[in-house]
Amino acid sequence: MIRISCCIPGGSFMPQGEGAIPLSPLKTLMQGMHMVQTLGYDCAEATVGMIMALSEDDVLTLKQEFDMGNVTSSFSADPAKRFRLEACNSFIPNHLPMITDEAGTKALYTYAEQAIARMAELGIRYVVFGSGKMRTIPQGVDRAEAEKQLDRFLVHCNACCETYGMTLVVEPLNKKETNWCNTVAEGAAVVRRLQLPHVRLLADGYHMAQEGEAVSVLRDNSDILLHCHIASTDRHIPGTTSYEGDFIDTLCAMQYDGIVTVECGFKDFEKEAAAAAEYLRKRIAANA
Repeated sequence: MIRISCCIPGGSFMPQGEGAIPLSPLKTLMQGMHMVQTLGYDCAEATVGMIMALSEDDVLTLKQEFDMGNVTSSFSADPAKRFRLEACNSFIPNHLPMITDEAGTKALYTYAEQAIARMAELGIRYVVFGSGKMRTIPQGVDRAEAEKQLDRFLVHCNACCETYGMTLVVEPLNKKETNWCNTVAEGAAVVRRLQLPHVRLLADGYHMAQEGEAVSVLRDNSDILLHCHIASTDRHIPGTTSYEGDFIDTLCAMQYDGIVTVECGFKDFEKEAAAAAEYLRKRIAANA
């Protein structure tokens, strides 16, 4: 069963209305989650940075507001409280490049474990490994050695996810954003080569379209595909081009059982996010 999700206002791809976004990460999360829930989505997605900016008291408040427990807890009996953050993106902050020295690697690994622990405490199940700038291999660096560093990072994250009951999903990003893992096929090759039980694959329709990747790649990797992002080919709400329709149709045909998150820019969040939810519901229903 496909569940639809939306990135809450205030995240990486929510540039609209920034002046109106509360300074408090807690208020941003709570207000955004209530808005996304009201607009008809099944769950929400936020940034890791926003989660890490919460105080311990904030975490407790958020857990109580949405009945969020640790990642293994069951849903509330109250349907109104079953809405949760299921995933977080923008995993690695800009001050922690991944191709680095020993001290940098230690700081990176410490942050990754702390972030995974915090997300698990809130019942968040998936962390998205996008972070295109941070994973970019610098010019002049030996590519083979850099790729080994990235592999070791994924091994570390797998161990952390195993400890805390989470899963990391590798997000292929187009060549304008990074020079490592640009297509779903490349991301799948990484996941299959490493064979890590808590590392799976994400497919983002926008990045796939930018790279000219056929939607059939979704079917080819259905066994490891665990999370999806969707936007139009110009990174606006889905439903304006045939590519998004083909993307959803393919997921339905292969009986994808997971989340599809709307991740794009908005000019009018409430109006456009509602339209995106309606489009996704209708497209999924047409495939039933």
